Amino acid sequence: MSLKDQLKLEDQINSFELKITSMTSSASGVQVNASGTVQRYGKVFLTYNFQNNPTQQETGSFTGFGWGVTEEGVRNQGERRGVFVSNGLTGTVYSLDDVSDGNPNFCIERWDLTNETITLQFSRIQN
Repeated sequence: MSLKDQLKLEDQINSFELKITSMTSSASGVQVNASGTVQRYGKVFLTYNFQNNPTQQETGSFTGFGWGVTEEGVRNQGERRGVFVSNGLTGTVYSLDDVSDGNPNFCIERWDLTNETITLQFSRIQN
């Protein structure tokens, strides 16, 4: 069975935009905080901890944490792990998210540092 056949996503694709609220650089990497609203999870807050690949320019990995709360007060949180590829002030992040609602998500993000925005598309992974 091919890899493509093994990764099955739900048909529903969720899209939303985050605003980068802070970036902190250190010798060990960059931490980014962002927030926005997504229909399924309500108001969300994400933190990313990026590390550059020591042997390849413009690539690396990240770990992160996010949480959201709906208008009804339902709260979910998730741990995030993935990789990034950058191209100057833009980049793409690929992540697998372990969410407390029991639904792992696959996410692709487009980063625009000029406008300090992150556009996300994600779908639940089918079991």
